[in-house]
Amino acid sequence: MKSKTLALTNGIVGLAGGILMLFGPFFSTGAALSDVASSTGASQTTGLAAFLTIVKIAILVLGIVGAVYYRGTDFTGTAPHVLLIVGGAVALVPFLGWAGGIVAIVGGALYLAKLKNFKADQAA
Repeated sequence: MKSKTLALTNGIVGLAGGILMLFGPFFSTGAALSDVASSTGASQTTGLAAFLTIVKIAILVLGIVGAVYYRGTDFTGTAPHVLLIVGGAVALVPFLGWAGGIVAIVGGALYLAKLKNFKADQAA
């Protein structure tokens, strides 16, 4: 009996992380402009870049965990796993985070669409 919680987590992280990666260049530009405008010496750009990198790695790892966990079952198929893995890997390439974000959004949406394949007694 496979857990529905992992599929739900992968779907939510895929969607939310993909949206963050899609708008990441705009957030980075705003943080860089804020760093230039402030004279305190505090760097917001470094923290934002670290956060976005953690999100990219989390999407990649959750795709791998989902592929291993749901191997040999018909609950989710292979497309959501592959899309999260590819989205996380592409997002780690500099200047391609937005493309990885789009792929991760599609993978997360597929995970959420596949939740109907789980029965109520398989929720644990």
